[in-house]
Amino acid sequence: MLKIQTLKRKTGLIILSILIVSAMLVLSSCNSSNEKSKGDSKSIKVLLSEEPGEHDSFGKSLEKWEEKTGSKVEIIVIPYDDQLIKFPSMAKNKDLPDLIVTTRLHQKYPDEFIDLSKEDDTSKFESTALKVIGQADNSDKITGFPYQYTITNMYYNKDVFDEAGLEAPTIDNPWSWDEVYKNAELLQKKGAVKYGLAVDFSRARYDTLMYANGGSIVEKKDESFIITVTGNETVSTLEKFAEMNNKAMPKAIWAGGTNDNPADYFKNGNVGMYLSGSWNYNDFSTNIDSFKFAVMPTPKGSSSSSAIIGGTGLTVPKNAENKELAIEFIKWMFEEENYQYFLDNEKGLSALNDVLYEPANEEAEADFKVLLSEVDSVTESFMTDKSSGWTGYLDNEYRNYLRKAISGELTPKKALDEFAKDLSEKSGWKIKE
Repeated sequence: MLKIQTLKRKTGLIILSILIVSAMLVLSSCNSSNEKSKGDSKSIKVLLSEEPGEHDSFGKSLEKWEEKTGSKVEIIVIPYDDQLIKFPSMAKNKDLPDLIVTTRLHQKYPDEFIDLSKEDDTSKFESTALKVIGQADNSDKITGFPYQYTITNMYYNKDVFDEAGLEAPTIDNPWSWDEVYKNAELLQKKGAVKYGLAVDFSRARYDTLMYANGGSIVEKKDESFIITVTGNETVSTLEKFAEMNNKAMPKAIWAGGTNDNPADYFKNGNVGMYLSGSWNYNDFSTNIDSFKFAVMPTPKGSSSSSAIIGGTGLTVPKNAENKELAIEFIKWMFEEENYQYFLDNEKGLSALNDVLYEPANEEAEADFKVLLSEVDSVTESFMTDKSSGWTGYLDNEYRNYLRKAISGELTPKKALDEFAKDLSEKSGWKIKE
């Protein structure tokens, strides 16, 4: 039985609700819950960015661990963007959960987390997954073990493609981004969908386009970096992206007019193509029953194909009250049998060398083959940007500048110029002339 606390920001206030997930939901007070769990050596508090749903793979693993060990799990939910705001105060007050499931907190604040390479064998992990997800930038410490290994990819609605007479691209014959944009408009003109294309409101998803066109945030120079985000390749990518948001995409997502999740647009059949990531595959295969969908290769840009690897790490704060038990869970999670259980539920890429997801049918096998092929499209420019640790200086600010370009508040060039100036002031790196 997983106990869940949800913390959300609303009009500047923190609202706390506690849900008990079992056959029924029972409300209880936050204080009484904290009193029960405090000091309980057989209980761990786990921080997530959203409540685990019925088919949540990690939630199932937590429940299995409870059943096997008799330990208890209390889940604390703080939305993704709110975590960056709340974590520093939690660390300062030493009011931290025992296990944090995160893509970035352990890399942004590596000194607050245990070096897990001293707790378990790291050779079991796929080396790129361990480096990109688990290692803090400019550090040798492994502050997170990668449990969810993901890659950006394109989904498409097979039914509306058939209706519009479109033949989907293949690994051997991928589309260009120009073809994606052209066919997105075609899908709308033929009335097949409301929007031809949707893209997550994420800098990583936009950067997939940028890298494909030869752009980058920085370049390596001697022992430091130089800022290249104002280059012609990057500016032209943003100009075209802004144009397509006005023609064939739900503009409000990137212009700041809504908090809607574009994944819901795709699941509802309102979007023909959707740039997101492999983490959505399990949700789509479980919950989409009104149409057939599939995975298509990420399109080529003017320079190359491009995909971005990433994922989620399991991390343990140094000052967590029950950190020893959290480490025990992590070791249990990455035992071959237990990780296989997670992966079979997740239907995704494996972060472990000796464990692999086996698709259940031919259609899933074809999709998974495309996802695996995407790993070869990870560009050197992405790896250089990742190694620079530029997000330690600015992170969401970059996405906000992109939003200003989409909304028309700034021109694409002005938005990137202002971001480059801010990054230069924070990092001390020069802007490439």
